[in-house]
This record gives sequence, structure tokens and C-alpha cells, in this order.
Amino acid sequence: MSNFLSKLSISVIIPVYNGGEKFYHCLEGLAQADPQPLEIIVVSDADTDGSWQVAEAFGAKTIRRTHNGGPAIARNQGAQMAQGDILYFVDADVIVSPDAIACVEAAFLENPKLTALIGSYDDAPGASIFCPQYKKSISSLRPPNQL
Repeated sequence: MSNFLSKLSISVIIPVYNGGEKFYHCLEGLAQADPQPLEIIVVSDADTDGSWQVAEAFGAKTIRRTHNGGPAIARNQGAQMAQGDILYFVDADVIVSPDAIACVEAAFLENPKLTALIGSYDDAPGASIFCPQYKKSISSLRPPNQL
């Protein structure tokens, strides 16, 4: 493990099953990250749309599962392969901001006792589907100390 007083290495792990265009944009966002993660590991969960080939074109390490086991199994398999100090799990339909890797690293450097960190949807989600909007509306109804 790296010295917590200097720099941490981050492994990004993405489970994907037929990710399509959203997955492409996910990888595109990670390609613009500054700094770049140590590695991007994509676990293709028996996709049939060539998502694993898209991942390889972006230079990601790929694991190809022959049977669909779901995202938890795919995440765990990616975690076993990861070499970084921090495991950063990203869903295949999420576009991270260019400073996301830096923000995660800074959070862990600022607080060496930190063991986990979770991200959430932003205030202006890219899609107007029910779940992000529902979460946003519920969050706005609760006092901040109860979120």
C-alpha cells in the first residue's frame, strides 16, 4: 500500500452487461479524468453486445464472464484483480466528472481513518428517469441530519 502522506493509487472497477452507448460515455468520462486511475478493470458479465471490446479499445483491463452472475459477482471478481490502494466502483451507466479521481484521492489523504466513501446522484441528473428524481425529491423532504 502507498504511503498515505503522498499519493494513493486508484483502481476503477466497472461491471457491465450490454452497456451500449451509456457504457461508452462512462469510459469516455474516465478517459478525461485528471489524474488518471492506476487501472480501469471492466468485468463483462456475459454481455452479448461487445461491451468488452469497447472496454479494450479504451485500454481497460477486461475480464469476460461466460455466465451472467449479476453486478455484485462482477464487482467482486474485478476487486480480486485490482492492484490499487483504493477500489472505486462505478456502474456502467455513470459518467464521472473529470475531477472525480482527484476528489476520491483527496478525501482519503485528508482522513487516513476513512475506510469507505459513497457518491450520489447530482442535482441535475442526465436522465429524467424515476429513480434519480424520486431520490432527489425524498432527499429534499428530509432534514440534512437524517439523510
